[in-house]
Amino acid sequence: MAKQISILLISLALLIFGGIWELKHLERTAYYLMGDVDSVRNAIENDNFDLAESNLKNLENTWENMEFTWNIFVNHERIDRLEDDINDVRSYIEAKDKEEAIKSTKTLNKTISEIIDKQKFIFEHVI
Repeated sequence: MAKQISILLISLALLIFGGIWELKHLERTAYYLMGDVDSVRNAIENDNFDLAESNLKNLENTWENMEFTWNIFVNHERIDRLEDDINDVRSYIEAKDKEEAIKSTKTLNKTISEIIDKQKFIFEHVI
């Protein structure tokens, strides 16, 4: 009986620490991604679409580096929405549509924030 309880406690501890690591990893990588989105938006606001495109390439590289681990932990529909938002930003930058490009960067940041919020362990998310 004591062996079963100790196995249960060890498993529970691993589950809790794994969940904490997952959330911290997602928050840290989201911070980098959101920083890249902000640099894209700043370039757009300054009407520097060449710099915006360069910053967007950095954002896409950042996303490529983190995509594998995010696909493990995050709902794939949310990942698809994130990638659609990145594509929207690219389209508006290529069209040099300042207003829509700025809106799309704000939408992208909101999507990233929502993903992190949904990953947090809250009892409502378990049900």
